[in-house]
Amino acid sequence: MDIEKNARDTIMKHSLIEKTDKVVVALSGGKDSVAVLYMLHRFGYDVEGLMIDLGIGNWSEIHNEKMTKFCEGIGVPLTIVDLRKVLGNGMNFIKDVLKKEKNLSGCTVCGIIKRWILNKWAKKLGADKLVTGHNLDDEAQNVLMNFLKGNVLLGVNSSPATGGDSELRTEAPNGHTPPGHENLQAGDPAGPNLGLRRGERECGFVQRVKPLFFIPESEILKYAKGKKFDILYDKCPCAFGTYRVETREWMEEISDSEKVKIVKNFQKLIPQLRQRNVREIMQCKECGEPSRGNVCNTCKIFSYLD
Repeated sequence: MDIEKNARDTIMKHSLIEKTDKVVVALSGGKDSVAVLYMLHRFGYDVEGLMIDLGIGNWSEIHNEKMTKFCEGIGVPLTIVDLRKVLGNGMNFIKDVLKKEKNLSGCTVCGIIKRWILNKWAKKLGADKLVTGHNLDDEAQNVLMNFLKGNVLLGVNSSPATGGDSELRTEAPNGHTPPGHENLQAGDPAGPNLGLRRGERECGFVQRVKPLFFIPESEILKYAKGKKFDILYDKCPCAFGTYRVETREWMEEISDSEKVKIVKNFQKLIPQLRQRNVREIMQCKECGEPSRGNVCNTCKIFSYLD
């Protein structure tokens, strides 16, 4: 598979990025986010990297060093946000506290905090688009996980482009909260992205886009190794014993063509799901970031760390 062509086609077909956009790539340090950063730079976009130092010991230190070297090598600016300076503690301590206080998994807590930081810092960097390295396998896993949990509404933002001005709403059609959205969850911290431009988005979301949306993880791995990217290829050391890990292992027996069918068929349901998932977007009274309620999920997490 020519994954550069696939990524270009996805960008063009779904109008993900314009040449005039300031593009910030959310870097984890893994093959997917590094590959998409490298490709977008090759394609001639105004791109830079944004990475969160989760404070997970030697694993985070190695990622920081390798990403700094990689970005310097291709001439791309890189911003690293130290989680310990933002929250006072690394991710291991935070997830242990939330496991004890709210019985939330480490992946859930990490996902909520990372989305909050990425959106906040992307706005600081003046980003028009926030790019993530989510691939076909990630999206197929999301579809099946949400279905098996009995709440497909959690997948409402599972699209190559998440958000847009058309998604800005102030009231749900029936005035009711969709089931499963009342408490902290593994989904977005505050609902649909607003996709607002500079000057309009100070209290909203930077639109997130996924150029690797239809590319299998196995093909990205081949690409990264073929380009000899000097990165860590192992999984996050904290990602074990979770529902996603179990789903990923189960889906290893599913072919890439079947994953494409799962994702594309779910895309047909997205318009109807979004009509049922229209929510008011507020400004969190604690941090000023967008929220589904008076206080965003990240600030709820902060309250347990005091």
